Amino acid sequence: METFSIEHLRDLSARSDAQNVYTFSDFLTPEEQSRLLGMRRQLTPFTLFGGVDGTERNMARFGSETQLGYEQPFPIVCLKIEPVNRKFAQLNSHRDYLGAIMNLGVERSVLGDLIIREYDCYLFCTERIAPYLQENLIKVGHTDVHTAICDRLPEGSLFETESMRLTVTSLRLDCVVGAAVKLSRSKTSDLIREKKVFLNGAVCEKPDAMLNEGDVFSVRGAGKFRFIESLGNSKKGKYVIHIDRYK
Repeated sequence: METFSIEHLRDLSARSDAQNVYTFSDFLTPEEQSRLLGMRRQLTPFTLFGGVDGTERNMARFGSETQLGYEQPFPIVCLKIEPVNRKFAQLNSHRDYLGAIMNLGVERSVLGDLIIREYDCYLFCTERIAPYLQENLIKVGHTDVHTAICDRLPEGSLFETESMRLTVTSLRLDCVVGAAVKLSRSKTSDLIREKKVFLNGAVCEKPDAMLNEGDVFSVRGAGKFRFIESLGNSKKGKYVIHIDRYK
């Protein structure tokens, strides 16, 4: 799917329902996923997934095991991009990897998250584009690379996080987001009103939405966070909370 299209998603939903099969979109941005989630009641049941838990870019799979009577995995492949010779490799950035891939004429919509671990990069992509990338992605920046399907992800979470301990007056979204990104409540409310704050993948326009353990929130251009737990109250009666910031 080269460009996001509500009608295309409606068609995928209708085809799944009419033919009793699973249908899949390409990878959707957080904004696109939010729009899709806002249409949930109008569509056949769907699931969002990007290869592992915690991904930002996800596919939509229309259909469910309850509805169809069988399960079908997402057509997502994880590629590992690593230097041919680590001794002469340079540390490449997200922009370097994405630029090298896009220079091959690949559409962004067939690519999911790119996760960098020092000299290696793990790329989630559609099954159909994986062979092309394996054959043609041979250089990133000044580094010769080898690209292959990753049969097993490294142990532990692919995503590196930084633990943060914050003190807030409330567990409201505007309070926690403001503390996480170091903005006043009024400026945070402006971001929420401008639809730049996401809660569990969907745009949240309610500053007073209460956060629960495990909720993931993000601010466009400022980062992504997971609310881990409330640790109790300070001597002044404020909430002491633990959140993780995705690096």
